Amino acid sequence: MKPTRLRFLLLIALPTALAGYFVATVLVGRGFQVPVSPINLLVTLAAIAVLLLALSIPIWRYRSAIRENVKKRPKRVDPFYAVRVLLLAKASSIAGSLFAGWHIGVVVFQLLSPVVIAELALQNFLGFLSSIALVIGAYLTEQLCKLPEDPMPDSNEPVTS
Repeated sequence: MKPTRLRFLLLIALPTALAGYFVATVLVGRGFQVPVSPINLLVTLAAIAVLLLALSIPIWRYRSAIRENVKKRPKRVDPFYAVRVLLLAKASSIAGSLFAGWHIGVVVFQLLSPVVIAELALQNFLGFLSSIALVIGAYLTEQLCKLPEDPMPDSNEPVTS
């Protein structure tokens, strides 16, 4: 699996930001309220970022043990666990960039509108910040899930390049 590139996440966020801007424009033009993310979404996005970082702690400990102690082999991390955490991090980074694009599109619409309701604009901006926190947490988790090359390969395991 290829690592997630920040350029790819930006390519996802840009059309979503445009969609957020235009959906808010259409909704307000038809007499509806500006879309605002609820507080529980903002808390949930930040909590997922923290949870992802917490799930990557065993992998980080294994990588640190390999770097520090070359003579004694540390206990290996379950590869299925590492793959699950990696896939969750990759999916969360994509979802976080979608949320970030949506929130920034709505915030730009709110700031360009003639009447700005500060509480709604602040809530959408906090949604953008929590989405960015999710992207950062997922990206860091993905970087932590890359296992280093084993300095002491077993004699019965084939060495792969």
